[in-house]
Amino acid sequence: MRTLAWILASTLSLAAHTQTPTPTQAQGGERAPDDLTGYESGDDNEDAAPEGIVSRASGRPDHARSLEEIVKSGYIRVLTRNNDTSFFIYRGHRMGFDYEVGKKLAQKLGIRVDMIITNSWQEMLPALLKGEGDVIAAELTVTDERKKQVLFAEPWGHTHEVVMWKDGSPPIKTAEDLSGKDVHVRKSSSYFQTLTELNEKLKAKGKPGVFIKLVPEEDETDTILQGISRGEYVYTLADELLATIHTAYWPNLVIGPQASPDRDLAWAVRPKDVKLKKTIDDLIRDMKRKPDFNVLKKKYFEAERSFNKERKDKFYASETGTLSQYDPLVRKYAETHAFDWRLVAAQIYQESHFDSQRKSWVGALGLFQIMPATARGLGITDPNDPEQSIRGGLKYMQQLSDHYKDVSDPIERYRFALAAYNTGFGHVDDARHLSKGDGHDPTHWREVAPYLLKLANHEYAQRARFGYCRGT
Repeated sequence: MRTLAWILASTLSLAAHTQTPTPTQAQGGERAPDDLTGYESGDDNEDAAPEGIVSRASGRPDHARSLEEIVKSGYIRVLTRNNDTSFFIYRGHRMGFDYEVGKKLAQKLGIRVDMIITNSWQEMLPALLKGEGDVIAAELTVTDERKKQVLFAEPWGHTHEVVMWKDGSPPIKTAEDLSGKDVHVRKSSSYFQTLTELNEKLKAKGKPGVFIKLVPEEDETDTILQGISRGEYVYTLADELLATIHTAYWPNLVIGPQASPDRDLAWAVRPKDVKLKKTIDDLIRDMKRKPDFNVLKKKYFEAERSFNKERKDKFYASETGTLSQYDPLVRKYAETHAFDWRLVAAQIYQESHFDSQRKSWVGALGLFQIMPATARGLGITDPNDPEQSIRGGLKYMQQLSDHYKDVSDPIERYRFALAAYNTGFGHVDDARHLSKGDGHDPTHWREVAPYLLKLANHEYAQRARFGYCRGT
């Protein structure tokens, strides 16, 4: 019996299952035509990212700016990280918890927000103090050591650190069980400070200390957790807030015991920027009084980001010729664009499991999981309507397919279009450019797909126009 899962495995095995998701401006692929950009981001969409992850601000401030200077300039520079919680691009849209809060701060001041991505965590505090940014927003935990350097605003949340390891590794019951074991962290992180304090306690008890192994400063917590999942490292620490998110991506990760006290999460400004701090304080307090803030926190830190369980009902194409109740509509519109209707049905299954009412954690809707701004660009008035979703989704797939007209083989072209649909054409163009730079053929999906996955590695993301992209 050939189930839909078999079709997925046999026809879409080469497509990247991406979820998304540098002051350095990286070189990406060729810029897409305006009509494709319009379809992806919608018209007059302030979150559209046609130029990629780069800042729109002109020049760099040559000094630490006061609140009055920030307002007069017309923009506020928010120092952040390009990851899947703070700031990233997904299907042509700027997203991220800190980006969305930064937008609200800018709106409060009557200006625009520019997200400035530092090359490493280690550079973040010095960049703020030198005036390269006006505020830090990057899920920064409040610690006594950091309080000596910056002024923290009203906390927007709380977390604590936990021990993490891969299923099958020796389990840890308490943080002190890390005695004599290798633990990988960034030196600039609060995790390093936690382990240093733990070592003092262990020494006082006559026990061996933790062997603190340092990872590159550009590595995000999720990069380290991916290393744990792959068996590259054995143990690490992570904020519980982030640990919960990433176990959805890597289910073999184990969240262990608490390793630190509860800590506040807050934005940071320079010590003398009391007026800017008060403005941020007022914004956070005002947001907390409204349900929108809890919705925003749930969106980026609590919402389920993937299907953890496969849908139970199956459609047996070899016995009935039926893949779903939407087959007639899929056949009708697939034929209009000369697409194999079975590939289209498999794509819909991957996107929504044939649930026309599904809404993803990023806000994508319907069978084809179309972003609201994209739906407007496609002329879709109701993304949950099956026919509108299929018609609009395939219209967009046609535009993406046309974007890859240099790929002569139609099946190869469909694979590129599908990957672009899943994550945004900018990330796929970045992967093609990186692939070509390493001497590979950018018209063959097998030679490009690994580079799309590599965009989850910040070494590659910093070289890409559209930045970080999660690939699993």
